[in-house]
Amino acid sequence: MLKESEWLTINNVLLELYAQENLEQLTNKLMRIIRILIPYTKGFLLLLDAEEHVDRENSVFFGMSDEEIRRYLHTFYEKDYMRYVGDMAQETTVYRDTDIIDNNIRQKTEFYQSFLKQADIPYGCGLMIQHGGKKIAAFSLFRKTQLGNFTQQNIEVLSVLRKHIENMLSRAMAPARAQDFEIQVASFAEAYHLTKREREVLTLMTKGLSNQEICQTLVVSLSTIKKHIYNLFSKTKVNSRTQLLHLLMQGRCTKVEDGATFAAKEAI
Repeated sequence: MLKESEWLTINNVLLELYAQENLEQLTNKLMRIIRILIPYTKGFLLLLDAEEHVDRENSVFFGMSDEEIRRYLHTFYEKDYMRYVGDMAQETTVYRDTDIIDNNIRQKTEFYQSFLKQADIPYGCGLMIQHGGKKIAAFSLFRKTQLGNFTQQNIEVLSVLRKHIENMLSRAMAPARAQDFEIQVASFAEAYHLTKREREVLTLMTKGLSNQEICQTLVVSLSTIKKHIYNLFSKTKVNSRTQLLHLLMQGRCTKVEDGATFAAKEAI
């Protein structure tokens, strides 16, 4: 149960965070100001791009040496057992390492033995941040042995901040993610030799517009839109909108070999 003074501190922290004008200011402020509420030794805020790969340029690390950052990103990111917390949930999740994994098992993992133990940061907690059904960030805090494990009160504070941090990050990241998506669509269009109009139709499809809404947006007939969609299916060798959008989102821009069979089975 949080005290009144703690709620006041949380409100002041949120006011500071909401006042930040851009992504860089927000992420740096978050890593520093959170220590008022939850003391920690080292930590990071990993931002993920549209394909859920680490955006190294905009991610922020606190208290970690250049060598520790390099080792984590190049070797231990894939072995960090807390990465998979987000895979088991459909929304932003608060976690504490010792609540998720049995401590005896945790201490035998390569990530613990070769990274956490060596850096003397055996205790961890944080947020696996999701928005719109996609992972957008990993916010991880660590403590050295001397400080002891994160408390239940620390976890309660993270629970209060959870949706606020998700919303702030999603808004701040939106311009960069939109630009990345435009680049992805352009690359996809080039790989599959889409016409300008087919690319426009594809972009509107990614926004969830129906055929009728697309024809109204582009001011063309419904039959013309159906023809464009048929061409998109044909060029990309898929049978449905779902398959087409999955192909796009996966960034799979390797064309099917010429001569592959195709049948547009789904009603266009």
